[in-house]
Amino acid sequence: MVGSVMNSGVQGIQRGYDMLNRSADQIAKANIPPEQGGPEELYTPMTEQISGKVQVQASAKVVEAASETLGTLIDIKV
Repeated sequence: MVGSVMNSGVQGIQRGYDMLNRSADQIAKANIPPEQGGPEELYTPMTEQISGKVQVQASAKVVEAASETLGTLIDIKV
């Protein structure tokens, strides 16, 4: 159970970093015309930066809670 929660947290962190990387790529292309691969607008990637950050922070808290729970379970069994 704790292992699956830990895995979910790690996957959430990875998804958050993926979101951050994709949106950062779009922001970096801001000076490129849309016909050449640049973004149509910047509000979506900028909003995704905030969402990605929150995703990573929330998932890190899940990993932290799972780690503390695992530590508590090990302490009880010892």
